[in-house]
Amino acid sequence: MNIVSGILFFVAFLPYVWAILHGQTVPSPVSWFIWASTDTLTLMAMRKEDATRGQLTGAVAGAWLITLLAIMFGKPTIGLIEWASIIGACAGIVLWKRTGNPVTAIVCSQAAVFIGAIPTIVGAYAYPSQEDPLAWIIWFLSCVCALLAIRKERWTLVNALQPLTFTAIETIMVILVFIRPSMP
Repeated sequence: MNIVSGILFFVAFLPYVWAILHGQTVPSPVSWFIWASTDTLTLMAMRKEDATRGQLTGAVAGAWLITLLAIMFGKPTIGLIEWASIIGACAGIVLWKRTGNPVTAIVCSQAAVFIGAIPTIVGAYAYPSQEDPLAWIIWFLSCVCALLAIRKERWTLVNALQPLTFTAIETIMVILVFIRPSMP
């Protein structure tokens, strides 16, 4: 399930790339830069803890691609939420280097990942049609696989926090993209 999760997560970027290139999705460059950076930090920390997740490997590869496209085609905004995310990610790096504890980096970076999602969530709430539903449903399915891949005895903070954070974000986005448009 771990490998399936990683493949699904990366494959979900394909319809998202298509939607960006065809003007159907307007990504937030700040959100995607924060996600790419914090995902990279988390992947490095999880590897150090021998807890690498397939989903995160797919996320890092795809997030850097979307970051480049978001810079070219996205809507650049930077506000308090974005600065909080950037500071959270930097705090994770500094704390990891000072303490030598990669778990600190994982916790800080996942907090930054969730905070960094807020601009995308707000955008999806206001304009749900500007998000690609196929991409978000595939990302959500990847989260289900990632959670199933965590063996019962390996449900630790290091193993579970990243897939749980991604699942929370994808669940919110799926609700906004699929349910919000039908709300009065």
